Amino acid sequence: MSIRINFMAALRRAINLAAITLVVGLTGCGGGGDAGEPATPIDPRETSVTPASSLRWAAAGVDGIAITAITPAADGGLWVAGAEGGLEGRPFLRKVGGAASNPCGGDGLRFLLEISTRFERRQGITSMTRVRDGAFYLSFQGPGTVFVARYLERTCTIDPNFGDQGVVGVPVSGLAAPTGLLIERDRMDGVLVAITFPGVTQLRRLTPQGQWDASFGNQGLATSPGTLNFWLSRMATAANGDILLSGSVSIPFAFSPAILKLDASGATVASFGTGGVQLYPELSIGTADAGSMVVEANRVVFNANTASSVVVDDVVTYDSVVAAADLNTGRLQPGFGTGGFLRWDWGYANSNLAGPMVPNGRGGYTTCGHVIKSFVVGQPAALVDITASGQADSSVPYQGRRLIAQTNNAQCAGLARMQDGRLAAAINEGGQAVVMFFDR
Repeated sequence: MSIRINFMAALRRAINLAAITLVVGLTGCGGGGDAGEPATPIDPRETSVTPASSLRWAAAGVDGIAITAITPAADGGLWVAGAEGGLEGRPFLRKVGGAASNPCGGDGLRFLLEISTRFERRQGITSMTRVRDGAFYLSFQGPGTVFVARYLERTCTIDPNFGDQGVVGVPVSGLAAPTGLLIERDRMDGVLVAITFPGVTQLRRLTPQGQWDASFGNQGLATSPGTLNFWLSRMATAANGDILLSGSVSIPFAFSPAILKLDASGATVASFGTGGVQLYPELSIGTADAGSMVVEANRVVFNANTASSVVVDDVVTYDSVVAAADLNTGRLQPGFGTGGFLRWDWGYANSNLAGPMVPNGRGGYTTCGHVIKSFVVGQPAALVDITASGQADSSVPYQGRRLIAQTNNAQCAGLARMQDGRLAAAINEGGQAVVMFFDR
């Protein structure tokens, strides 16, 4: 999802332009086996993994289709949200797999006419919450309209008893047009709703009854510190209800990765970093942004992307980082990786981006992203595994990293750990939507 319109968007454009530099002597990906070690590739860095199963579909017309978010269903299946036709397209839900009969119809794909016919057609889904008590939430953003909708898992339909025919509008408090919208379920079954403006984040809490919580923050509104130019990327909650917002803070001529911490009531936690915000300039080479988070009992593990490389000759490279910070103070934990973080580079002149991250079931973490090789060689999606101590997972070749076979013009849109231990990845591949499942 596009939370910001300046920093990450500009970096992505620069990366794709720079990536025209071709990789000399690179012949492509080796094929992966069904289980165990993959087939030996020509270049050992080119290890790949093949999904155990996948579902790929395209739009009915010439327009593309894209996935925005995924979340596991209660019956063992997977909920997939996205849109056909980009910003001008129709939002959809698709139920993939599961033990029960598919509530969305024969192929599980249902376009949300209750949204696209009620509002302007340009209502893009920006995020989706976890399923709980038979329901989940979707956030929508369009021209002059920002709202949250509640959907019933059993019927694949909007909840008519929630808000106004299933929809609650998000207040926009006197700033410029919002640049993004992000939702996350809290520990009391409410929904945290973050709306972003250039350099500012506003956070509200929606109760399970569909009312704005007036006791949250200051008369219902919590904001990022006014002295900082804070750009939001992701949101997560701790077991005690604390709220963590990852992103970046503008520093002279660059951005520093940052995490903002609030308590369950929306008040800034002053002991975390400085005034509730911890900066991580040591993760940044040039400029960087903190992203997906896994919150544990005493730490938060998060990833970041940097706009340069530690490898001198990789002039067009975009390195990736996974770090661990103390959940109380925000400081990097020195026992994780080297000095609190692990940085990796794919080893040749290219760029890589790490996106969503989940526990891998072995005590460590899996993150999903993509590797930009060149316009000719392509942009495959990629998985990277890191151990609990912040080391490259040597049980997964090569150094925990592998490219995903069957992808060549891809971006990773979502990652989820299924109830049976399988890994589900949502890939947007050249205008097509792909859902892939990987064995445990």
